[in-house]
Amino acid sequence: MPFKRISIGAEPLQTVDDADAFVAGDMVREGADFAILPIIRCNEEEVMNWGHFEPEDLVIKSADNSYCLLGATSSWDSDYKYTETVVGIQAEYAGYTGLKGVVTSAIGNKVPAFGRLLYSILAKESSPKVYVRVCLSDENAWQKWNRVRVMCNHSPQLQVLLELDPSTEKAVDMKQWMAEPVHIVVLPESMFTKNAGGYPVLPRQHQATVAAWMDYDIAFVIQTTDAGSGLGDRIRYLRHLGQSQPERSVQNSASDEYRDILQVPLQPLMDHLESATYETFEQDEPKYAHYEEAMVRAIGDVAARLKRRIVLMVVGAGRGPLVSRALRAARRLEADVHLIALEKNPNAMVELQRKNATLWLNKVEVIYGDMRNKQFVEKADILVSELLGSFGDNELSPECLDGALENLATNECVCIPRRYTAYVAPLSSSMLFRRAREHTGSFKLETPYVVNIHAAHILDDAQPVWKFRHGRPVVPTPNERTSSTVFTARSESIVHGLAGFFDAELYPGVELSICPATHTPDMHSWFPMYFPIQRPLTVDAGAEISVHMWRRSSGAKTWYEWCIDTSDSSGIHNVNGHEFWIGQ
Repeated sequence: MPFKRISIGAEPLQTVDDADAFVAGDMVREGADFAILPIIRCNEEEVMNWGHFEPEDLVIKSADNSYCLLGATSSWDSDYKYTETVVGIQAEYAGYTGLKGVVTSAIGNKVPAFGRLLYSILAKESSPKVYVRVCLSDENAWQKWNRVRVMCNHSPQLQVLLELDPSTEKAVDMKQWMAEPVHIVVLPESMFTKNAGGYPVLPRQHQATVAAWMDYDIAFVIQTTDAGSGLGDRIRYLRHLGQSQPERSVQNSASDEYRDILQVPLQPLMDHLESATYETFEQDEPKYAHYEEAMVRAIGDVAARLKRRIVLMVVGAGRGPLVSRALRAARRLEADVHLIALEKNPNAMVELQRKNATLWLNKVEVIYGDMRNKQFVEKADILVSELLGSFGDNELSPECLDGALENLATNECVCIPRRYTAYVAPLSSSMLFRRAREHTGSFKLETPYVVNIHAAHILDDAQPVWKFRHGRPVVPTPNERTSSTVFTARSESIVHGLAGFFDAELYPGVELSICPATHTPDMHSWFPMYFPIQRPLTVDAGAEISVHMWRRSSGAKTWYEWCIDTSDSSGIHNVNGHEFWIGQ
């Protein structure tokens, strides 16, 4: 796939008198995309004495280059009694000139005062984006940042400028920081060493850290004490490092477009899917290869047992990908199989009938109807479906297959899939929480979403919450479920909700999974689920996180309820399905 250009900026630590001159000179000459420069060069008392800026007080004197500048304010941790006023004036000036944002000083020891000052700026309608400088050399960096973020009510205008620690001698675990709203990663000049040719490079431990960040939508900034002494070489080295990263497969690159994009789960029983939706699913070669292998094994076993023509029924056939795979499975075994395709979407029926006439040579019996109540004289020896959702049962596979097995199957019918299990894990992700909070709807944080989770930290291994099994004879059991599971936080963090996964046994020896530890390679049909909570919960490393989940039904509706307990509680979400439910 084509290389994505990395945005790289410069932060000169030497005195800069004029921003426009720096942009036209050093920044352009050295190949930087943007710069972080002080807004003012006078001291705080002079600003207060005059109540406004004089031209000679300013480094950023005009809006001419605002598109490529971030303004660094004076200290936020000063003992000067008018610090809030002085910083506020600088923030207003940044908004006036249209700067990309303002950069704070590092969070000091006066965290409440820092948070109060920050929120007073963010609360203004014209507030610019604020990048909080967080230095990893501070061993309490995350704790301070988290306190400030909570004090500011998780403002979407609040972002992190993360300054790496050049003194570390091993790669740093960045999982939690990658779940935070980090938009800029700063590389101090002292992180670089020189290779045998005299050119700047990063030591291995820092290479690993920087390479990991290149998979995220962030910018890099290189600090320099002298823009003319190797800044351009460092920028070129970073671009080379980015171009040297392994290329992703076509399938994974296509999925990357949906990283951290919230999607409301499909309602295939209430709504007829569009052709484009079917087409997206049909491009998942690993998924259908597994289904074909499951059908080969099932046909072989059933044929050996029955010693007659087999009836294989694909229920919810859609546009027919499983039908094509069933025909291939039968050909591989040279088995005598009567293939039936059942579909309730009248639009997809047109495609099935066209394929039967042109591609399948009328070897398939195509029937219109709903698997839950359709009646056939001829019963299925093998029943195949692809009703699985991101949480396994969230597209009502249990309800559908219960009806299909009762009405359409022989007493010894084999069902593909045979069983599936839902899993959850506590998750930290500022990105997902922010996007869920910004979503439409009055109870937007009580709706589960399908999402390609990326900028997130899974706080413990996923654990099963419930499972469903299918086959004959049908044992009448309710499809409601209840689960309580205990997790242990791997690190100090903030919980923004739950990640949901599933795995499935299609047939003995053939399994599919979207769980992180067992994910089927290159399979991309299903993204995980995200169950948000309305109020994030801070947890210590090693703390217990209790997760309670319910699968409930009433009438024609099925829904989930969820709750997270730590030393605090999230409360129960989506009670009685008041916000989200799946229609039958």
